[in-house]
Amino acid sequence: MRVTFIIKLLFMILSPCITWGQSISLFLPKKLTPSDYYLFYLHGGVVTVLGNNAINQSVPEWGPYEYLNILDSLRMRGFNIISENRKEGVDDSVYVNKIARQIDTLFSANVDPKNIIIVGASAGSAITVHLSAALKNNKLKYVVMGGCWPDTYKEYLGIELYGHFLSIIESTDPHGTCSKIFEERKKITSFQEVKLNMGLSHGFIYKGHKEWINPIVKWFHETK
Repeated sequence: MRVTFIIKLLFMILSPCITWGQSISLFLPKKLTPSDYYLFYLHGGVVTVLGNNAINQSVPEWGPYEYLNILDSLRMRGFNIISENRKEGVDDSVYVNKIARQIDTLFSANVDPKNIIIVGASAGSAITVHLSAALKNNKLKYVVMGGCWPDTYKEYLGIELYGHFLSIIESTDPHGTCSKIFEERKKITSFQEVKLNMGLSHGFIYKGHKEWINPIVKWFHETK
């Protein structure tokens, strides 16, 4: 009886910390299948500062950043998901180099670049764009979400970009269009921008809403 009681007590204490069916995969799958789809997800900056389920106290109405639920929502669309909790004080270049090596590993396993997509939300968008410059592949697919202020494009004037790009923006988000980053780029293969009207401001990236996930999935499968 005492053992059973202790087990139940431990379960009660730990259960709020357990998220059933959800996980963060920092690494590539052990078995790499060339025909599979691989999605790298780069979360928003609030997760870096406050962790999973972070709440921005300046705008509590956005609710928690449902990081694990977002990963599961993407996983359910048929992707192998690779993601990582980024740490404060670590330069973006560390994550650019790490993901670039992982993608090189996929190439070595004969995974077609068109089966790989990198999705960056808000602060994660900067890493996504720099990955394009680092990998120099015109078939890879990149998504930036809510990652652009009016002058953001100036940060990328000195680098060349490659591949397919999709930008997802929300009409009520003070962040705006990312189109200036991609104007007059000779090396990018394509650029498209989707504007949502969810009324959620920048909080639209905080949850795995079908309104932004479905356009990404559709674009991924239609883009060759």
